[in-house]
Amino acid sequence: MTAVVAGCAVALSNLHFGWPDQPDLLTVDDFQLHRGERLFLHGPSGSGKTTLLNLLAGVLTPRSGEIQLLGAPFSSCSARQRDRIRADHLGFIFQVFNLLPYLSLLDNVLLPCRFSLLRRQRACERFGSEVEAARYLLATLELDHNGLLKRPVSQLSVGQQQRVAAVRALIGDPELIIADEPTSALDSDRRQAFIELLTAQVEHSQSALLFVSHDHSLKPYFQRAASLPEIAGQVG
Repeated sequence: MTAVVAGCAVALSNLHFGWPDQPDLLTVDDFQLHRGERLFLHGPSGSGKTTLLNLLAGVLTPRSGEIQLLGAPFSSCSARQRDRIRADHLGFIFQVFNLLPYLSLLDNVLLPCRFSLLRRQRACERFGSEVEAARYLLATLELDHNGLLKRPVSQLSVGQQQRVAAVRALIGDPELIIADEPTSALDSDRRQAFIELLTAQVEHSQSALLFVSHDHSLKPYFQRAASLPEIAGQVG
């Protein structure tokens, strides 16, 4: 039985990933992200950042080694167990947003509360209802106008869609937030508002934050910065 790494939101050990019958693409001997910690992760294109995030999201499974999320042996869980851990405990801001185009802005934000009773309970305890939680977060990023809330997300600008994806990840105070280039489509003022909202929310909930970006000007908002090549070996 794999030992649980106490106090860690993410713990990787002896991790190897590669496609069948191909050499390893990514290896990580030892990596930990502690609960409540904010980490800025950077690295050149092709260094394995997307592969790492897909492993943490359960989209990919490692060839060998262990991924623990919040003390659970995530990489060895069943697909159903991984789905439940993701729904209840993980907020993911995807680089391509992954919004549902046929749903409104508000309905996209509320999706995590539809799939997770735990996140809905947290939102209601803090704000009275999940809708009020959504409105609070959206207002911080200037997206609370009534005309916008019911608009299909396909009719929003790229910058607006990116902010919607961020609010969806934050609602219900998940214990781990993973953000993949979340400010790439934002102007400087909205980027500032976004970072302030993100850091305030993770501090309130004591969530861990793994923030992947090429924008090194954002480093001061984080307790630790690391380059992926420093923690991982890439082969080939």
